Amino acid sequence: METLTEEFDEKANFIHEPLDDEEHSNNKEVENIFSQVNNHEARRPSLAPNQLDTQQEEQQKPTQQTEIPFDFNRFLEQMKSRNAKPITRYFKSFLQAFDRRPWTVNEQIKIIQDFLDFIYVKMRENEIWKDMSEQEFFNAKEGMEKLVMNRLYYATFCPSTTDDKERDDLLYQKISIFRWIRERHLDIPETEHNEAFLTFAESELLKMNNYKAPRDKLICILNCCKVIFGLIKHVEGEGGADKFLPILIYVIIRANPPRLVSNTQYIYRFRSIDQLQAEAGYYLTNLMGAIAFIETMEAKSLSITKEEFDSNIEQTMNELKMERPSISLNKQQVSYENALHPSRSSPRLPTQGLLDSSKAVAFLEKGSLLAQKTMQRPLSFVGKIFQGLTPTEESRPPLPPRPMTDQGPMQREQKEQFEQDLQTLQTMFPNIDPSVCCLVLNANHGVLAHSIENLLEISNQQHHR
Repeated sequence: METLTEEFDEKANFIHEPLDDEEHSNNKEVENIFSQVNNHEARRPSLAPNQLDTQQEEQQKPTQQTEIPFDFNRFLEQMKSRNAKPITRYFKSFLQAFDRRPWTVNEQIKIIQDFLDFIYVKMRENEIWKDMSEQEFFNAKEGMEKLVMNRLYYATFCPSTTDDKERDDLLYQKISIFRWIRERHLDIPETEHNEAFLTFAESELLKMNNYKAPRDKLICILNCCKVIFGLIKHVEGEGGADKFLPILIYVIIRANPPRLVSNTQYIYRFRSIDQLQAEAGYYLTNLMGAIAFIETMEAKSLSITKEEFDSNIEQTMNELKMERPSISLNKQQVSYENALHPSRSSPRLPTQGLLDSSKAVAFLEKGSLLAQKTMQRPLSFVGKIFQGLTPTEESRPPLPPRPMTDQGPMQREQKEQFEQDLQTLQTMFPNIDPSVCCLVLNANHGVLAHSIENLLEISNQQHHR
């Protein structure tokens, strides 16, 4: 799993410096990007399920031998160096040109894609990046995409020219009405491990709104899905892959993340196409399939009688009215009919969700296949645990195994977080000695996501003894 840290704008203060005469001369090349905008060519091609080939995942993913952790702060330092001046000039010119007028979402997609393609070429020719390995330059491109999207988030996330916000509201309301759903309604086995794993998966999904870059939001989805895979493997072994989509649907219903449609649309529109064709793209596809299932969910979609379904809906509707007496959706009073079939009651909205019903079924099937392949891949962490494991991504500062006698506020906060995370691990893995959980968490410098992967492999080895 990958951990994330949100960077402050001050680290990119080079952006706020005014353009000089030489920078104005670069505007012609940047202007060419904007002059080529064509609405008919701007839309990103749809990503069909059969285009997501597992072979592409291996092609796009750098080899293990050359893998270098992504470090956004390092990229910002590179951008602040003297040799990066030509790149920052292009970047500032682009931001100014983008701000000149509003763009449709299709225009935004084309303009941003074209600029990134353009700036990557310029970066590769620059003194800083020209001699980098492919993996290092891949990270630099990731940094540029993140920098661009952080800066343009205000205009590109849930733009007013789309119906993203209305669809967010509809989905959020429908999930609220289905909050009574439990594992049995989706044929998910109920075990003592469920709560800890599901809670952690929820927390990863809810983190999406803490980040601006499509890359970071997609990592939250990836981490959520990997925790679900971990639960399946922990409980059912290799044979439980068909439970992946039902569990993902259940996690979404439990978490009910705000702006879920906006987040998925934003990632799909602006994340690197190469990365959407790789492993992370599968997770986005699965999430979209789960959303489509929820949008079309009725009594026959669940393991429940029609009478029990209607009773639960009616009870929840009454509870919502008591909790939020003035609840409304697009100035309509919430009703049983628009709760189950929102598109029938809101003519302003499209009749389809993210996917139509047939595609939702196809995604459910494809998600199960992906889960099977993912669960068959060996985790590669256990061998490192007792050999001074180092984290491979940005993480919080190392945490001491024991509290120091004289602690300041930060040390106390770190200790409290460590104890809280240790308790989470002990709850998730009651079959593993608490001292081993503590050792693994320390070895991972307090990174909970990494520790869960380590303990999953340890637990799996115990099951096979």
